[in-house]
Amino acid sequence: AEGEVLPIEQELADSLHVGRNALREAVKVLSGKGLIQTAPRSGTWVRHRDDWNLLDPDVLRWHADPNVATRKFMLDLLEMRRIIEPKAAELAAVRASRKEVGDILSAYEEMSVEGISQAQRIEANIRFHAAILKASHNTVLNHFRFAIAAYLKAHAARGLKVSAADDRADLERHRLIAMAIATGKAKSAYSLSVEMLRLNRSHFEEQL
Repeated sequence: AEGEVLPIEQELADSLHVGRNALREAVKVLSGKGLIQTAPRSGTWVRHRDDWNLLDPDVLRWHADPNVATRKFMLDLLEMRRIIEPKAAELAAVRASRKEVGDILSAYEEMSVEGISQAQRIEANIRFHAAILKASHNTVLNHFRFAIAAYLKAHAARGLKVSAADDRADLERHRLIAMAIATGKAKSAYSLSVEMLRLNRSHFEEQL
């Protein structure tokens, strides 16, 4: 829990059934991600959640685990997507290279393959959104691909039901976004992304 002081090194190692060297390495990793803090004579304690590096890929993955992900965390991720992705799509429509457009279209084509498994669909969807972020040519926006991947995987892991009609409509929205970017229609890419994510949130809230 936040603020909790961890046991001394040997006690913690014994309770976790690991060696002290392995424990020290783990503490170093968790400290680097902002989850815990160590100080001489004060020991090691769990930092406040506000101090955690929530954009770290590992921390995102841990939080998005369906066994621990809260409804609020999922909605926070979705809100972040609604802030970031429409602008990234707008920029991509202006800045994308021919290869980057090809990557976006290729990811969409993979998503739309009939009979594709859910796991393959998710990975293709992640590639689609990551390709758009990359095509924005903004290195900071590009880093948000980890957060989007975490959301998409966690969303799928929750097993939320999607009708065949809704699934086809979702694919069509992805196609329209891809084509807007490919044809340099920045305003359309932005507005289509806004609408897709609005519907995504609506569907998420209906089932939770």
